Amino acid sequence: MDEKLLTEKIDSLGDLDDQQRRNIACSLIGHSRIQTTCMGYFYCARCGDQLGDTLASIYPGAEKAVIVGHKCQTCEENYAECTWEDKFMCQDPFTEEVI
Repeated sequence: MDEKLLTEKIDSLGDLDDQQRRNIACSLIGHSRIQTTCMGYFYCARCGDQLGDTLASIYPGAEKAVIVGHKCQTCEENYAECTWEDKFMCQDPFTEEVI
């Protein structure tokens, strides 16, 4: 599946709000490596689902995550490895504003 086909599939479902579109995208192509964090919890930047935490355990996805609002070398390197599937319906992670 490519970005055009995914967009067509989502559009064919009719009148959906943005959150429903984001949830469907994650269901079809998986969660994004672009993520938000709050107090050790990691969330998909596209749909908002909790993906893991680093509180009492290790979240393996943290190593390849691009954290929204970070502009560190690690996040920039991880972003360079992201595919269209990670970027689809996600904001630019290097902006200050979190949606």
